[in-house]
Amino acid sequence: MEEPATVRLAEDAFGKRATFDEIEIGRELEQFDWVVTNEDIEKQCLLDEDFHPWYVIESPWGGRIAPPQIQYRPPRWQITRTYNIRGVFYKWEFENLKPIKPGQTITITGRILDKWIHNEREFVKFESIGTDAAGDRVFVTQRTHVLDMVERTAPRAGAGIDSGHKPEKI
Repeated sequence: MEEPATVRLAEDAFGKRATFDEIEIGRELEQFDWVVTNEDIEKQCLLDEDFHPWYVIESPWGGRIAPPQIQYRPPRWQITRTYNIRGVFYKWEFENLKPIKPGQTITITGRILDKWIHNEREFVKFESIGTDAAGDRVFVTQRTHVLDMVERTAPRAGAGIDSGHKPEKI
């Protein structure tokens, strides 16, 4: 019996997947506001199994703060609002500059920094910056994803379900 050929999905629940060639270096990613809720903080604490008193009760910054890892998801939402891509997380750099508190609105901006091909796989690097209402940076992150994790010579065919999260509104 012959094994099925390896393919890259052409589309998913959100429509046609963006190709490597369609991704533009320097393009601004869709900006959006993220209102951090107590539920967001609780979910992050559960995911990380981290219940430090600062994240649950009180911190030196006055009241509860969010674990630093909470800033992981919004940049992922951001890139998928601009380009319908999926990938495997390859590298992650981040700097947390201010604590994140419940009820806080953080504006997420970003852009595509680079893209390249290595070992017949497609890589994309992007940056996201979170700022508070005063315009101060709360976090800065740079992410690199390898698209599809399949050699780029594999054909695009068929449809699949979405494995990511592409919220219409936060």
